[in-house]
Amino acid sequence: MNAPEHDSLVLRDVIEHLHQGLSYFDRDLRLICCNRQYLTLLEFPDWMGRPGTTAEDFLRYNAERGEYGPGDIETLVQERLELVRRFEPHRFERRRPDGLVLLIEGNPVQGGGFVTTYTDITALRQSEDALKQANEDLDSRVRARTKELIERERELQEKTATLETVLHSVTNGITMFDDDLKVVLANDRLLEMLDLPKKFGMPGTPFEDFLMYNARRGEYGPGDPEEHVRDRVAAAKRFEPHAFVRVRPDGSQIEIIGHPVPGGFVTTYTDVTEQKRAEALLREANAELERRVEERTRELTEAKERAERANRAKSSFLAQMSHELRTPLNSIIGYSDVVRQEMFGPIANERYREYMDSIHWSGSHLLELINDILEMARMESGKADITDEPVDLEEAVRAALITVAERSGSKSQSLESDLSGYSGRLQANARRVHQMLLNLLSNAVKFTPEGGTIRISTRRRKNGGITISVSDTGPGIAKEDVAKILEPFTQVRTGRANQEGTGLGLSIVNGLIGEHGGRLSVHSTLGEGTRMDLDFPPERTLD
Repeated sequence: MNAPEHDSLVLRDVIEHLHQGLSYFDRDLRLICCNRQYLTLLEFPDWMGRPGTTAEDFLRYNAERGEYGPGDIETLVQERLELVRRFEPHRFERRRPDGLVLLIEGNPVQGGGFVTTYTDITALRQSEDALKQANEDLDSRVRARTKELIERERELQEKTATLETVLHSVTNGITMFDDDLKVVLANDRLLEMLDLPKKFGMPGTPFEDFLMYNARRGEYGPGDPEEHVRDRVAAAKRFEPHAFVRVRPDGSQIEIIGHPVPGGFVTTYTDVTEQKRAEALLREANAELERRVEERTRELTEAKERAERANRAKSSFLAQMSHELRTPLNSIIGYSDVVRQEMFGPIANERYREYMDSIHWSGSHLLELINDILEMARMESGKADITDEPVDLEEAVRAALITVAERSGSKSQSLESDLSGYSGRLQANARRVHQMLLNLLSNAVKFTPEGGTIRISTRRRKNGGITISVSDTGPGIAKEDVAKILEPFTQVRTGRANQEGTGLGLSIVNGLIGEHGGRLSVHSTLGEGTRMDLDFPPERTLD
């Protein structure tokens, strides 16, 4: 290897190890050489580092990727080409879109062309910016602190003046004594409240002077004034918090509260005479109120006992009357049925048959009424005679449908059932389940017009409980009347003539499902129909 080749390689190696990017373009603005750092700093692809690549190629590449900001690409390229063609020394900084700050220094070379170096000064500029910001922040904080101190001094002066005004304006008496038990301040209200001469408000007045003045005029009660003063001075020198009420000779009451503070002791004096009088009146009023409450409680207890006795008497009466009424009613119903069926001979006059039908219907209706009233009385008394057993739901529904079928058939109503939701068994009282289904179906038949539809269905809820629904295509119930229909002896007008009945059916159903741990819910839209849901709890589902 000859010397020129060796020098060229050494120079090339030096250029590649520079921390600066370096490019060398000839007079025709074609790349002669560049180092890897140049391509890396400016993020140029490797192919652009080949000798012969034009300066225009580099400029266009930068313009297209937004290095020169917004604008027409061709205009941006030509403007910069014009500057390059001057071959003038230049030195400037450029901040790239990614935040990198480059110091670009270009110098023409002898024979044409120019060499340009690219130095990453991002960290330097960041440090300078940070230092500048820190200096600005420090100046700002110094100015703010200076202003704050000036403002605080002004506020302190204002607060001192305000405090003096407040101390002499508040309704409480206030004193402050220093560590030597001498007056630092005593406001006008204190002097007025305790009838003290003005001299006691002068700073430096000894605490003993206050005590002796009060002791001699009897503020501390009978006894030797000197002894009173000694005891109180000894207590004051302990600088302990204290609070008490002192009754003055004139009967007024002063609440005295003392607190130690740095360098002394502060005491407040409040006239609580009216407050104590009000507290005494309040205690008297409370005592009177308690007496009246006890008296009223006794009256209510007696009224409750009377009501319970009356309720027991009612239950006893209903139980007795049930036997007395059912016996003749059974005779009336039975004998009228014998006559209606002409078991012992034909009825000569057709009008007699009509009378027998009316007697039989009235007796049956009266028996249903008595049974409903007795059932309500049983539930009100809280005597639950529920005996649980496995109840075949499909069989219970079939039995209830058979019972009401004749009644619905006379009105040309459609009676449907769908037990696909659940047809297994329930742990319940079979007779009560039959009674609930029969009451709901009878109620639906009663209020559904000619040609309507009554449907009974079942479903299993997400929690495992079973719901039995009875729906109809009747007139529906207004939203404000839904709660009323569950009250005993209550019927709601539905736009049609009032139906016969006591209004006990749904109340009984509500009570019976409650005894099973479930609930009855009513869903109705006026003019569209009603659905009654019997929701049995999950623990009553057997299958």
